Amino acid sequence: MLVGGASSGLGFACAKAFLAEGARVTIVSRGGEKLASARESLEREPPGRVHAVASDLSQPGGAMRAYGEAATKFGPPLVVVANGGGPPALPAASATTADFSRAHELLLQPVVELVQAALPAMKSTGWGRVIAITSVSARQPEVGLVLSSSLRAAVWGYLKTLAREEAGSGVTFNSVCPGYTATERLQVLAAHVAQRDGMAVEEVFRRWVAGTPVGRLGKPEEIAAAVVFLASKPAAFINGVALAVDGGASLGLL
Repeated sequence: MLVGGASSGLGFACAKAFLAEGARVTIVSRGGEKLASARESLEREPPGRVHAVASDLSQPGGAMRAYGEAATKFGPPLVVVANGGGPPALPAASATTADFSRAHELLLQPVVELVQAALPAMKSTGWGRVIAITSVSARQPEVGLVLSSSLRAAVWGYLKTLAREEAGSGVTFNSVCPGYTATERLQVLAAHVAQRDGMAVEEVFRRWVAGTPVGRLGKPEEIAAAVVFLASKPAAFINGVALAVDGGASLGLL
Protein backbone atom coordinates (compact mmCIF):
# COMPACT_ATOMS: atom_id res chain seq x y z
CA MET A 1 0.00 0.00 0.00
CA LEU A 2 1.08 3.56 -0.69
CA VAL A 3 -0.83 6.39 0.96
CA GLY A 4 -0.18 10.04 0.14
CA GLY A 5 -0.60 12.92 2.56
CA ALA A 6 -0.40 10.41 5.40
CA SER A 7 1.25 12.43 8.14
CA SER A 8 -2.16 13.58 9.41
CA GLY A 9 -5.86 13.76 8.64
CA LEU A 10 -7.49 11.46 6.13
CA GLY A 11 -4.24 9.99 4.85
CA PHE A 12 -3.14 9.03 8.36
CA ALA A 13 -6.55 7.48 9.03
CA CYS A 14 -6.28 5.43 5.83
CA ALA A 15 -2.81 4.19 6.73
CA LYS A 16 -4.00 3.20 10.19
CA ALA A 17 -7.00 1.35 8.74
CA PHE A 18 -4.86 -0.57 6.25
CA LEU A 19 -2.45 -1.56 9.00
CA ALA A 20 -5.38 -2.87 11.03
CA GLU A 21 -6.12 -5.15 8.07
CA GLY A 22 -2.58 -6.55 8.21
CA ALA A 23 -1.15 -4.60 5.27
CA ARG A 24 2.33 -3.15 4.89
CA VAL A 25 2.02 0.56 4.24
CA THR A 26 4.29 3.24 2.85
CA ILE A 27 3.21 6.65 4.10
CA VAL A 28 4.20 9.69 2.09
CA SER A 29 4.31 13.34 3.10
CA ARG A 30 6.52 16.35 2.59
CA GLY A 31 8.49 15.29 5.64
CA GLY A 32 9.56 16.92 8.85
CA GLU A 33 8.42 16.21 12.38
CA LYS A 34 4.83 15.40 11.39
CA LEU A 35 5.91 12.53 9.15
CA ALA A 36 8.29 11.16 11.78
CA SER A 37 5.57 11.43 14.43
CA ALA A 38 3.05 9.69 12.18
CA ARG A 39 5.42 6.81 11.52
CA GLU A 40 6.19 6.44 15.21
CA SER A 41 2.49 6.41 16.07
CA LEU A 42 1.62 3.88 13.37
CA GLU A 43 4.57 1.63 14.20
CA ARG A 44 3.12 1.02 17.66
CA GLU A 45 0.46 -1.21 16.14
CA PRO A 46 2.23 -3.77 13.88
CA PRO A 47 6.02 -3.19 14.05
CA GLY A 48 7.91 -3.39 10.77
CA ARG A 49 4.91 -2.75 8.55
CA VAL A 50 5.33 1.00 8.08
CA HIS A 51 7.76 2.79 5.80
CA ALA A 52 7.87 6.60 5.66
CA VAL A 53 8.94 8.52 2.57
CA ALA A 54 9.54 12.27 2.60
CA SER A 55 8.45 13.51 -0.81
CA ASP A 56 6.42 16.45 -2.07
CA LEU A 57 3.95 14.86 -4.47
CA SER A 58 3.10 18.24 -5.97
CA GLN A 59 6.63 18.63 -7.33
CA PRO A 60 7.56 17.04 -10.69
CA GLY A 61 8.94 13.59 -10.04
CA GLY A 62 7.82 13.56 -6.41
CA ALA A 63 5.20 10.87 -6.89
CA MET A 64 7.52 8.74 -9.02
CA ARG A 65 10.22 8.96 -6.35
CA ALA A 66 7.81 8.01 -3.57
CA TYR A 67 6.54 5.04 -5.57
CA GLY A 68 10.08 3.89 -6.26
CA GLU A 69 11.03 3.95 -2.59
CA ALA A 70 7.84 2.10 -1.65
CA ALA A 71 8.54 -0.57 -4.27
CA THR A 72 12.10 -1.00 -3.02
CA LYS A 73 10.95 -1.47 0.58
CA PHE A 74 7.88 -3.68 0.23
CA GLY A 75 7.60 -4.52 -3.46
CA PRO A 76 5.45 -2.65 -6.02
CA PRO A 77 2.37 -1.24 -4.25
CA LEU A 78 -0.79 -2.75 -5.68
CA VAL A 79 -2.97 -0.27 -3.79
CA VAL A 80 -2.27 3.43 -4.23
CA VAL A 81 -4.23 6.09 -2.35
CA ALA A 82 -3.76 9.55 -3.86
CA ASN A 83 -4.36 12.15 -1.20
CA GLY A 84 -2.93 15.54 -0.35
CA GLY A 85 -3.58 19.08 0.73
CA GLY A 86 -6.00 21.38 -1.00
CA PRO A 87 -5.54 24.69 -2.83
CA PRO A 88 -6.53 28.09 -1.44
CA ALA A 89 -10.21 28.94 -1.11
CA LEU A 90 -11.01 31.44 -3.86
CA PRO A 91 -14.13 32.59 -5.72
CA ALA A 92 -14.16 31.87 -9.44
CA ALA A 93 -13.82 35.48 -10.55
CA SER A 94 -10.69 35.99 -8.43
CA ALA A 95 -8.78 32.84 -9.43
CA THR A 96 -5.95 33.49 -11.87
CA THR A 97 -4.36 31.13 -14.37
CA ALA A 98 -1.41 30.89 -11.98
CA ASP A 99 -3.80 29.78 -9.23
CA PHE A 100 -5.20 27.09 -11.50
CA SER A 101 -1.70 25.94 -12.46
CA ARG A 102 -0.72 25.53 -8.81
CA ALA A 103 -3.99 23.72 -8.08
CA HIS A 104 -3.18 21.35 -10.94
CA GLU A 105 0.20 20.64 -9.33
CA LEU A 106 -1.44 19.94 -5.99
CA LEU A 107 -4.40 17.86 -7.08
CA LEU A 108 -4.20 16.37 -10.58
CA GLN A 109 -0.49 16.03 -11.32
CA PRO A 110 0.26 13.68 -8.37
CA VAL A 111 -2.57 11.35 -9.38
CA VAL A 112 -1.34 11.18 -12.97
CA GLU A 113 2.24 10.50 -11.84
CA LEU A 114 1.17 7.84 -9.36
CA VAL A 115 -0.90 6.07 -12.00
CA GLN A 116 1.97 6.19 -14.49
CA ALA A 117 4.30 4.72 -11.87
CA ALA A 118 1.97 2.05 -10.48
CA LEU A 119 -0.10 0.85 -13.42
CA PRO A 120 2.52 -1.32 -15.19
CA ALA A 121 3.08 -3.55 -12.14
CA MET A 122 -0.63 -3.68 -11.39
CA LYS A 123 -1.44 -4.78 -14.94
CA SER A 124 1.30 -7.38 -15.02
CA THR A 125 -0.01 -8.76 -11.71
CA GLY A 126 -3.60 -8.64 -12.93
CA TRP A 127 -4.79 -6.79 -9.83
CA GLY A 128 -4.60 -3.27 -8.46
CA ARG A 129 -6.49 -0.43 -6.87
CA VAL A 130 -6.09 3.31 -7.48
CA ILE A 131 -8.16 5.42 -5.11
CA ALA A 132 -8.15 9.21 -4.97
CA ILE A 133 -9.49 11.10 -1.98
CA THR A 134 -11.17 14.17 -3.43
CA SER A 135 -14.20 16.03 -2.05
CA VAL A 136 -17.94 16.34 -2.46
CA SER A 137 -17.09 19.63 -4.16
CA ALA A 138 -16.04 17.52 -7.15
CA ARG A 139 -19.65 16.38 -7.44
CA GLN A 140 -21.37 19.52 -6.18
CA PRO A 141 -19.20 22.66 -6.56
CA GLU A 142 -18.99 24.88 -3.51
CA VAL A 143 -19.12 28.68 -3.53
CA GLY A 144 -15.64 30.08 -2.94
CA LEU A 145 -13.85 26.81 -3.69
CA VAL A 146 -13.44 27.02 -7.45
CA LEU A 147 -9.92 25.57 -7.49
CA SER A 148 -10.83 22.54 -5.42
CA SER A 149 -14.12 21.98 -7.23
CA SER A 150 -12.55 22.23 -10.70
CA LEU A 151 -9.39 20.20 -10.20
CA ARG A 152 -10.96 17.50 -8.05
CA ALA A 153 -13.59 17.05 -10.74
CA ALA A 154 -10.71 16.67 -13.20
CA VAL A 155 -9.27 13.89 -11.02
CA TRP A 156 -12.64 12.14 -11.12
CA GLY A 157 -12.78 12.49 -14.90
CA TYR A 158 -9.26 11.14 -15.27
CA LEU A 159 -9.95 8.08 -13.14
CA LYS A 160 -13.32 7.49 -14.79
CA THR A 161 -11.59 7.42 -18.18
CA LEU A 162 -8.96 5.00 -16.90
CA ALA A 163 -11.70 2.78 -15.48
CA ARG A 164 -13.10 2.32 -18.97
CA GLU A 165 -9.81 2.17 -20.85
CA GLU A 166 -8.24 -0.36 -18.47
CA ALA A 167 -11.37 -2.42 -17.84
CA GLY A 168 -10.52 -6.10 -17.76
CA SER A 169 -7.01 -5.51 -16.44
CA GLY A 170 -7.96 -6.32 -12.86
CA VAL A 171 -7.22 -2.73 -11.85
CA THR A 172 -9.97 -0.43 -10.60
CA PHE A 173 -9.95 3.36 -10.38
CA ASN A 174 -12.24 5.12 -7.93
CA SER A 175 -12.61 8.33 -5.95
CA VAL A 176 -13.83 8.86 -2.41
CA CYS A 177 -15.51 12.23 -1.90
CA PRO A 178 -15.64 13.26 1.77
CA GLY A 179 -18.07 15.81 3.06
CA TYR A 180 -17.29 18.03 6.04
CA THR A 181 -14.90 15.89 8.06
CA ALA A 182 -13.12 16.75 11.30
CA THR A 183 -9.55 17.38 10.14
CA GLU A 184 -6.94 20.13 10.45
CA ARG A 185 -7.72 21.14 6.87
CA LEU A 186 -11.35 21.78 7.82
CA GLN A 187 -10.23 24.01 10.70
CA VAL A 188 -8.23 26.11 8.23
CA LEU A 189 -11.17 26.32 5.85
CA ALA A 190 -13.52 27.29 8.67
CA ALA A 191 -11.23 30.13 9.70
CA HIS A 192 -11.18 31.39 6.10
CA VAL A 193 -14.97 31.24 5.77
CA ALA A 194 -15.40 32.97 9.13
CA GLN A 195 -13.19 35.84 8.03
CA ARG A 196 -14.86 36.06 4.62
CA ASP A 197 -18.41 36.07 5.98
CA GLY A 198 -17.78 38.04 9.17
CA MET A 199 -18.81 35.38 11.67
CA ALA A 200 -17.29 33.27 14.40
CA VAL A 201 -15.58 30.02 13.51
CA GLU A 202 -18.03 28.21 15.79
CA GLU A 203 -20.92 29.56 13.73
CA VAL A 204 -19.31 28.28 10.53
CA PHE A 205 -19.17 24.79 12.01
CA ARG A 206 -22.78 25.05 13.20
CA ARG A 207 -23.80 25.98 9.67
CA TRP A 208 -21.93 23.05 8.17
CA VAL A 209 -23.40 20.60 10.68
CA ALA A 210 -26.89 21.97 10.03
CA GLY A 211 -26.39 21.28 6.32
CA THR A 212 -25.41 17.66 6.99
CA PRO A 213 -28.50 15.47 7.43
CA VAL A 214 -26.89 13.18 10.01
CA GLY A 215 -26.26 16.27 12.15
CA ARG A 216 -22.51 16.03 12.71
CA LEU A 217 -19.14 16.19 11.02
CA GLY A 218 -17.62 13.09 9.52
CA LYS A 219 -14.80 11.24 11.23
CA PRO A 220 -11.52 10.50 9.42
CA GLU A 221 -11.89 6.81 10.19
CA GLU A 222 -15.25 6.78 8.38
CA ILE A 223 -13.59 8.04 5.22
CA ALA A 224 -10.81 5.50 5.69
CA ALA A 225 -13.35 2.67 5.97
CA ALA A 226 -14.69 3.52 2.51
CA VAL A 227 -11.17 3.60 1.09
CA VAL A 228 -10.27 0.24 2.61
CA PHE A 229 -13.43 -1.33 1.19
CA LEU A 230 -12.72 -0.02 -2.32
CA ALA A 231 -9.23 -1.48 -2.01
CA SER A 232 -10.58 -4.92 -1.14
CA LYS A 233 -11.15 -7.95 -3.35
CA PRO A 234 -14.95 -7.88 -2.83
CA ALA A 235 -14.99 -4.38 -4.40
CA ALA A 236 -13.70 -5.67 -7.75
CA PHE A 237 -16.92 -4.77 -9.60
CA ILE A 238 -16.87 -1.16 -8.38
CA ASN A 239 -14.95 0.84 -10.95
CA GLY A 240 -15.01 4.48 -12.00
CA VAL A 241 -17.21 5.72 -9.18
CA ALA A 242 -16.95 8.87 -7.08
CA LEU A 243 -18.29 7.71 -3.74
CA ALA A 244 -19.73 10.48 -1.56
CA VAL A 245 -19.08 9.90 2.13
CA ASP A 246 -20.84 12.98 3.44
CA GLY A 247 -23.62 12.08 5.84
CA GLY A 248 -26.24 12.55 3.13
CA ALA A 249 -25.30 16.16 2.31
CA SER A 250 -25.03 15.75 -1.47
CA LEU A 251 -28.22 16.77 -3.23
CA GLY A 252 -27.67 15.15 -6.63
CA LEU A 253 -28.99 11.76 -7.64
CA LEU A 254 -25.96 10.76 -9.73
